[in-house]
Amino acid sequence: MNKHDDSIKQAAARWYVRMREAAPDAPERTTFEVWLLSDRRHQAAYQLVESTMEDFSSTDRLKDLSNALTQKLYFEQSSRRKKLSKLGSGLAVMLLCVGLGFLGRTQYQAWQAQPLSTQVQTTAVAQIVKRTLDDGTVITANANSALEIVFYRHQRLVKLQRGEAIFEVSKDPERPFVVETQQAKVTVLGTRFAVNQLSKKVRISVDHGRVQVARADGTANAMILHDGEVAEIRQQSAPLKVDRYASDSFSFASGRIVFDQADMFEVADTLSRYRPQSVTASFAGEHTPKVNAVLKTVEIEDFIRTLPRSVPVALKTRENKLVIEPIR
Repeated sequence: MNKHDDSIKQAAARWYVRMREAAPDAPERTTFEVWLLSDRRHQAAYQLVESTMEDFSSTDRLKDLSNALTQKLYFEQSSRRKKLSKLGSGLAVMLLCVGLGFLGRTQYQAWQAQPLSTQVQTTAVAQIVKRTLDDGTVITANANSALEIVFYRHQRLVKLQRGEAIFEVSKDPERPFVVETQQAKVTVLGTRFAVNQLSKKVRISVDHGRVQVARADGTANAMILHDGEVAEIRQQSAPLKVDRYASDSFSFASGRIVFDQADMFEVADTLSRYRPQSVTASFAGEHTPKVNAVLKTVEIEDFIRTLPRSVPVALKTRENKLVIEPIR
């Protein structure tokens, strides 16, 4: 084993201990995710430490260990008594150091949690906005979207509250770039990807680079996406890779909309971004007719008029909303 591999295993062991004690929303979890994401050897080392600790936490393993230790206990008792007096003073010093370390760590976390800057980006119906952040990252926000952009010392955070956006992230190993939605948490170092917050799911598409995708509530294992890969997270499901062209998710920046086996909920969400009268889908359950189409944003009204000819749906107007519903 070379020195580098040994240092990776030591780092993995330290992260294991820290993550067992860290709160679900602790700022250092993002730093840990970036460390894990940056090298496959980090992932392998952490999995080894995790499986080893799980083995030692099992009842049978602890029983075997206890039997082995009992045989040595008698021979160690005499020397142990001689060390007790020294241990008492050493323990007091250690407790003092731990207390000071905990206080310093708490203050450090509070210092990290203070935002350096906060910005809000909203777009109106049919408006697309492209902006460059202070770190060089470029965000292209689709129509009728809302984002909160918060820069911290340890991370760059974007909360996508509604809508869709493309992120061309400037690389910064010390400050990962994190996008959060209601269902998803996306962590990257430097890459180009898109996030589409729909009413029934969130879709993450990677143009190039590596992206870590997880549920926002942390209830499922994270997934790593690479060039050209797409994943979706539904309300009660783990991240799932889907067979789609990632490039479709970037088409809105050039004034096009691509529907690939899109259900009526996705169609309604997308169309609502480009017209004053919002569109909603009214179907029992989540199964609806699917549609494939490529259109320009200026052709939306023509698409709506011809939709009932393509799929078995009806269009109604209720409470100033256009409703897509099944044919009665």
